[in-house]
Formats: sequence, C-alpha cells, structure tokens
Amino acid sequence: MKQRILIKRLWKLLIISTFLMAFQCEDENQEILKYNDYKVNISPASSFSLNDTIWIEGIISSQVYNLSLNDSVFLESPNGDYFSIYKMIEPEGTSNCIDAMNKFKLILDKGDYSLGRCKNADLYMSPALEKDKLLYTYRIGLEPLLIGDYALSWRNAIIQNANRHKNIIKNYPIQNSPYLLGFNSCGDISWRFFDDSEGEYYFKVE
Repeated sequence: MKQRILIKRLWKLLIISTFLMAFQCEDENQEILKYNDYKVNISPASSFSLNDTIWIEGIISSQVYNLSLNDSVFLESPNGDYFSIYKMIEPEGTSNCIDAMNKFKLILDKGDYSLGRCKNADLYMSPALEKDKLLYTYRIGLEPLLIGDYALSWRNAIIQNANRHKNIIKNYPIQNSPYLLGFNSCGDISWRFFDDSEGEYYFKVE
C-alpha cells in the first residue's frame, strides 16, 4: 500500500517537473525586441492654401535590437504609426482642438492606412518595405477642404521638423490652463501640456 502511494507521488513530481521545464524553455526561447520610434517629416510651411497638399512621411528601420541575442535582426512585421488630425477651436471647457479628418482629402502615396477609434481623427499608418530592405516607409498627403488652424498629434513618433509652429496654439488658450492642449476626439477629451510635448505639429490653411 505504502509502495503504491510512493509511486503515485513520484509520478506527480515527474509530471510537474516536466511542465515546469517546458515553461522554462519557452521563457528562455522568447525573444525580447527593442523597437524603434518612427521619424516623421511634414511639409515645412506654416501656412497652406486650399490648393496645397501637406505631405507626411514616416520612416523606421527594418532592423530591431534583439536583447536576447544582443544583436540587430530583421523585422518582418513592423508596428504601424499612429497620429491624429485636429482643428483648433475657441476653447470649449477644457478642449481647444476637435477631430478634423473630414476637413481634408487623404492622398495615399506609400504604405496603407486604417482608421482608429475616433474615425474623424485617428489614422493608423502601415508602412511599406523599401527595395533595399533597410527601411519601412509610409507617405500620405492631406489636401485641405476648409481654412483654419490645425494640429497633427503623434503618439510616439519623433517629428524631424525643426520648427513645429507652436505659436499657433497660443492663440487658443484654455481659461485657467493657458499651456494645456485639450483634444476632443469624437467626444472624448485628452490633454497634453504643449510646452512639454514634442508630438504635435501646427499649421494654418488660409
């Protein structure tokens, strides 16, 4: 009787050990990648006409750093780039920007795009691999349909333009919070301090 109990216990220990080893191997084989941020260039003028096109180009390396291998590896499926389009408005409560994709005609030149949660603000850009396979790139144009002051806001990308025309936002101060950006995205409000944020680019359509 005691021998049977001992054998059962040994079998249980063997099964548990096997599962633990499998999970350990899986963790050891899991790759840890350090992703790059997109670098973005926007048509540099501070003012455009209704006949102009504001071009936005985003690039990212096809190589990512694999911390497990301590080396760079080719990235088969890069993350997309995410940005939003807003029109500056006279402050309403705690917002001074409102979703404004419908104020532009979109002209896709390279890559692809899909709409985000707020379909009148958010663009998710999927890049195309360049022929030399060194970079992934997207390029999209915004053709204005209405005059006004506008802001483009990125989640994580690095804007390469030296001048982001931040003086434009200063014409729309929120009461008691003059350095606040208040984004109204399909009724949901989010905020950034424009002096601290490097993710926005401003321009006029005249």
